[in-house]
Amino acid sequence: MKKLAVLLSLLLLADISHAAGFALYEFSARSTAMGGAAMANEAEAASLASNPALITELTGTQAQMGITAVTAHAKTTVAGQSRTLKDDVWLLPNFFITHKLSDDVSVGLGGFSRYGLGGEYKNWQSWPGSQLAYHVKLETFSFTPTIAIKASEELSVAMGLEAMVIGFTQKSTLMPGAMADRTSYKISGSGVSWGGNFSFIYRPQWAEKWALGAMYRTKVKQELNGRINAGMEYGDPLNIYNADAKGSIALPDSISAGISFRPTEKWTLEAGIVGTFWSSYDQILIEYKDMENTPTIHNQKDYKDAYRLNLGAEYKFHPNWAARAGYVYDKSPINEKSMDTLVPVDDRHIASLGVGYTNGPWSVDVAYAHIFSKDLSGTTSAQFRNQPVEYSDGRSDMYALTVGYKF
Repeated sequence: MKKLAVLLSLLLLADISHAAGFALYEFSARSTAMGGAAMANEAEAASLASNPALITELTGTQAQMGITAVTAHAKTTVAGQSRTLKDDVWLLPNFFITHKLSDDVSVGLGGFSRYGLGGEYKNWQSWPGSQLAYHVKLETFSFTPTIAIKASEELSVAMGLEAMVIGFTQKSTLMPGAMADRTSYKISGSGVSWGGNFSFIYRPQWAEKWALGAMYRTKVKQELNGRINAGMEYGDPLNIYNADAKGSIALPDSISAGISFRPTEKWTLEAGIVGTFWSSYDQILIEYKDMENTPTIHNQKDYKDAYRLNLGAEYKFHPNWAARAGYVYDKSPINEKSMDTLVPVDDRHIASLGVGYTNGPWSVDVAYAHIFSKDLSGTTSAQFRNQPVEYSDGRSDMYALTVGYKF
């Protein structure tokens, strides 16, 4: 059975309103407010997503639940014709629960989204970019059972598994124009995959105001099962048929680190970096389950390794209240010679603010972040005839809420 690299680049692309790669970092309102700089400072149940080793510092049983609402705007120009995204709101839910088994051992379970993509272009029927994609929806949700061990008074380590559930839909056309409704096709699928992570937090007694945290996430190999619907009984000139399909893809590994400093009891500062090895991504391969002699269509991607820098600050101006702020520079891995219509943004700057309130066992955190995206000009790959592409006017808003309880 021959393999078909269908136009499924969405599986390794970011949420249009989120990361300049494909990863999401909005795990809690506190972390979002501090620009994701939450690897080496105060622990919370949501540390299961940012640095699981921190949960050794939590007492008893603690839980958090939250949601982030995202809106986005962007414009993509293909072969001189521009289209903007339809107005929409994406919701990213999460939950975390931790329990201290003994003085040295803690366990936890987190549920959150690490990848996401969504959007549809206005008036796509007469747009050349619809051949790349005019509609896409990718949703993932990860479950992360974790164990953390306090190795010494200065060092804690953690190891976790990750079960990632993924579902997607993409719609494209073979040719834009009056017959677009007859030449469009849809690809949909779902799957479950496994990965893991390793992390540590180091608080040296000889420098008690400082702390260092780091985390490594393994590659995650996705096994996909879905369907291609071409909308035509006998397929199309490229022989894309109505048929069941399967495939696989490996999501890249990453390394993140953060260093924090507490000049006073009220102030907490942190700087961090995330490196993702995007160069391992080349294409997505899909094969029909029950059809022989189908042609191969290569959708090549030549991503570059990328990094994300963040800065965060927290000030406890009252025993029950804390104010937070953050900044992120998110480098894009997109190759300007292999652009498409799914992630119409380049490098991004993110500014964020937030506030937190605690009262007894309860805590409530809120955050707001605005994304400023850099414009980018380039071309599609040779597969799509090296058409000129431009991303412009990319911006996004995020609103986060997290509620916590200590049992």
